Amino acid sequence: MHIRTVLLTASIVILATACRKDEVFTDDPGAQLTLTVDTVLFDTIFTTVGSVTKRFTVHNDNDNAVRVDIALEGGTPSPFRINVDGASGVTFNDVEILGHDSIFIFVEATLGENNANDPFIFEDHILLNTNGNEQSVLLLAWGQDAHFYFPDQHIQGLPAFSYIAGGYDQNGNQICETVQWQNDKPYVIYGYAVVDSCCALVIDPGVKVYFHGGGGLWVYKHGRIEANGEVNDRITFQGDRLEAMYEGLPNQWDRIWINEGAEGQDNVLRNCVIKNALIGVQAQTLPWTDDQPLSPNKLWLDNVRISNCFTAGLYTENYRIKATNLQVNDAGQYAVVLTGDGQYEFDQITIANYWSFDIRNDPAFLLTNKFVDATGATQVRTIQAGSTFKNGIIHGSNGNEFKLDLDESTDPQFMFSYFLFRTDQPTNDASHFDQATTYRNLDPGFVDGPAGDLHLKANSSARGKADPVVSLFLDLDGEPRPNTTFGPEDNFKPDLGCYEYRE
Repeated sequence: MHIRTVLLTASIVILATACRKDEVFTDDPGAQLTLTVDTVLFDTIFTTVGSVTKRFTVHNDNDNAVRVDIALEGGTPSPFRINVDGASGVTFNDVEILGHDSIFIFVEATLGENNANDPFIFEDHILLNTNGNEQSVLLLAWGQDAHFYFPDQHIQGLPAFSYIAGGYDQNGNQICETVQWQNDKPYVIYGYAVVDSCCALVIDPGVKVYFHGGGGLWVYKHGRIEANGEVNDRITFQGDRLEAMYEGLPNQWDRIWINEGAEGQDNVLRNCVIKNALIGVQAQTLPWTDDQPLSPNKLWLDNVRISNCFTAGLYTENYRIKATNLQVNDAGQYAVVLTGDGQYEFDQITIANYWSFDIRNDPAFLLTNKFVDATGATQVRTIQAGSTFKNGIIHGSNGNEFKLDLDESTDPQFMFSYFLFRTDQPTNDASHFDQATTYRNLDPGFVDGPAGDLHLKANSSARGKADPVVSLFLDLDGEPRPNTTFGPEDNFKPDLGCYEYRE
């Protein structure tokens, strides 16, 4: 650097410092400060887990500088922590704010256990004293005790995990058990929670399961999950950040990963909401198995909503899937992707992708009999006879939302009927598409597709096009559908998708 530049820079620093030293400080008790908030609210924080950091600004609108005493009223025992312009503590004396200048105050909260099942509230204040003029900011935090699971198993090549059902005793013997999660407090999972072989996890209605970043639920080979929510008391799986800014943020946790079980031991997710994951549900036979056969059991998704996942809502590989009243919406790649061998029974489903975080090139729905195994090799399987897709909608914001990628050498067996597609692929193959009841590129008339509201409007093209004989009696909301079981066919015309139109 040139010597003149150095001298000029030094002169500016000296002048700036001199200006600060010459600042006039007022002792006027009427010199109030302007605060950008009167309350800092944290809603909801799990006990022992720190909150996000929030901030507000303290403005000095006076011509002259002021000196302010700032204190956290609750002192060191307070569950709140504050930082004033880069300095942490509980009391700050003679904090200088120049005329027409401002400072930042940062606030965090970590709540201790309260031994309570219901939410509770913590309160404190930040006190500001300027020349005897006192002002305050209210600090509020809603707290929630929870059941916490932290990883204690570390195996190379696997994510850190803990057993929530199963594991091994002190003598190395495998534990077989059924664990029931009751609806008393939320369940917060760090790392992966594992349901081991020969074990089962039963989840009661209304249970809320929260995953810390990167966490997930793994139902290992020959383990089983049975999540039994109710229409008015659903089970929720989501990330553990409950602040409003996280409500619609994808990729907050990893996935629900389900391997194959024993024949007749189906995995069931009923009346569940799964949101904001990397992958909502991944059902696949254990990838390290030499032949990786078709699962002998099923995964039944009954009255399930999967939304806002970074990669895919539902991903399957060599798995039998039964889906009834299923909604899958908004994913960074595929909303639903079914790969490899499989046997599928989909009825009254709505798949819609209006992903808005970045550009999406993949369709909402992909069906393929190919998959990439653990060695990186592409394998070709079949799609089992009896696979049916009925009474559904596949739509989204792209021009093509439906794709088949099939190796016909294995003679894949499946049929779409009573179905509305948005696609540029041909659907004139009568062996896979019922020509009388499949509809191309009609507007499903969602109430607000981009906002995730996939109920039908009055002018929906999906109205009255479902199979009147075998449609499910109730929709995803638990509302009745017309059905010929109760009257003449001509008078009963249910709608496509997981929702029946309501005025």
